[in-house]
Amino acid sequence: MITTIIFDMNGVITDDEEIHELATQRIFGTIGFDVTPEIYREFCLGRTDVAAFKDILEQFGIKDQNLGDLIEAKSIQYQRLIAGNLKTYPGILKLINNLHQKYPLALTSSSTFEEVQTVMDELHIGNLFEVLITSRDVVHGKPHPEPYLLTAEKLNVPSYNCLVIEDSENGVKSAKSAGMKCLAISNTETPDKLGLADWIIEDYSEITDDLIQKIGSI
Repeated sequence: MITTIIFDMNGVITDDEEIHELATQRIFGTIGFDVTPEIYREFCLGRTDVAAFKDILEQFGIKDQNLGDLIEAKSIQYQRLIAGNLKTYPGILKLINNLHQKYPLALTSSSTFEEVQTVMDELHIGNLFEVLITSRDVVHGKPHPEPYLLTAEKLNVPSYNCLVIEDSENGVKSAKSAGMKCLAISNTETPDKLGLADWIIEDYSEITDDLIQKIGSI
């Protein structure tokens, strides 16, 4: 039985993956490295900046760069780009408000605390989530199960009672390896990339109480 709903943020609530990509490209551009769309998708989508940037530096032999400085600079760039330009997916804010009336909600994001706080403030929805987990709270980001296991621990609920709403392959892997049910929406990745999810949708209008409990019984 599903008793708790956990949302990812980027690609689920906020339609801002292009802004994250642009911020990443600009910061790496300052050190003379071109983060192509292919590199971004392979290394960054659904992952923390810590893990993604570390792997890029190592994979492409980029030396003499401070990882923390790059991450901080990217976060600042993201917040500048998002100011007054934050887009959400159709129906998501209505869904969050409706589910808040019936379930405890949490948010588990690979973004930095500052990025998450910016979004919560812009959308005025921070009070709807009982727990907010960001990249600063975990050692291992998605696809590792730690982010979702920590969320369940903070909520004091068993993993098997949680339904995660995700959009990325790494996010789905994280949720499933944490022992949770996962509903994936094809906002940023094609359905074939989301095959590990228990259910895949194309529009938030498809999410009903009946569907939530149906997924819980799978």
